[in-house]
Amino acid sequence: MSVNPIQLTVADVAVGDELPVVVKRATRTQLFLYSAATWNPHRIHYDRDYAATEGHADILVHGPLQGAWITQFFTDWAGAHGRLRSVSWQNRRSAFPDRDYELGGRITAVDATTGDVTIEAWEQTPEGERLIPVQAVVRLPLTTPASGGASA
Repeated sequence: MSVNPIQLTVADVAVGDELPVVVKRATRTQLFLYSAATWNPHRIHYDRDYAATEGHADILVHGPLQGAWITQFFTDWAGAHGRLRSVSWQNRRSAFPDRDYELGGRITAVDATTGDVTIEAWEQTPEGERLIPVQAVVRLPLTTPASGGASA
C-alpha cells in the first residue's frame, strides 16, 4: 500500500465506513534483517529450533514490526495531509513468517469540527483469527488542501 493518492477529508468519511484491507507478509530473511537492524538478539525471531524450545511452532514476527505495519496502514490511508494522532495495540497471538496477515478497520467516531476520526482496527489471519486489536485517532483535513503545501 502506498499513500492514498486521493486526499481524504473529514467530509469523505462516516461512522461505520471500513478502511481498505491491506495484506502484509514477513519473510524469514526480513525477520533476520529486522532483528539485526533493531539490535534484537532474541533468537525466537530467527532461529526456528530455539523458538521451539520456548514453545513456539515457528519463529515469530516481531511485535514492533507489526506495529510499524499498523502505523503505516493508518498513515497511508490518511494521505499526505492526514495525521496519525494516537494509536495503541495489544499483541494477543503470535504471527509467523511466510503467512498473510490482513490489516483492516472500521470508523467508530468522526469529529467534523477537528477532523479527528476514531478507528477500531485489527490484524488478523485470512481466516478471521484476530491477532492484534488496535485503536487509533487519525486527523483528516477539514477541506481539500491546496496542492504544493503540507498541512500541520
